Amino acid sequence: MRVGIPGSGLMGRKLGTIFARAGHEVVFSYARSNDKLKRLARDAHGNARAGTPGEAAKEADALLLAVHCSRIDDVLKQTGNFAGKVIVTCCLPMDAGNTKLIIGTTTSGAEEFAKKVPRAQVVLAFNTVPE
Repeated sequence: MRVGIPGSGLMGRKLGTIFARAGHEVVFSYARSNDKLKRLARDAHGNARAGTPGEAAKEADALLLAVHCSRIDDVLKQTGNFAGKVIVTCCLPMDAGNTKLIIGTTTSGAEEFAKKVPRAQVVLAFNTVPE
């Protein structure tokens, strides 16, 4: 399976490495530096490489969206069309300081994200709220 990963922090790095070492094709994307993405791909071993969010989405059977919720709109702008894609998101709708949920009493972050990509299938996973 081809997995695109917009997000190169703790979750994107770890899960992408697991996917690559399990034999999946992985494209790491969306980081502050391209060098970081190249390092992640190299360290993951397996079939991993660095790319742009657009490349990650275009070639993917599924995407793991692993960015802070404040970055979602920027990722969407850089990625392009999500139509027909399966998107697994581990994004929490947290404030900038990661101290409290900003969505969650009448809807969820995944529900709000799904509204932005109506022709994709959104799944929420790996989701915990820090204490």
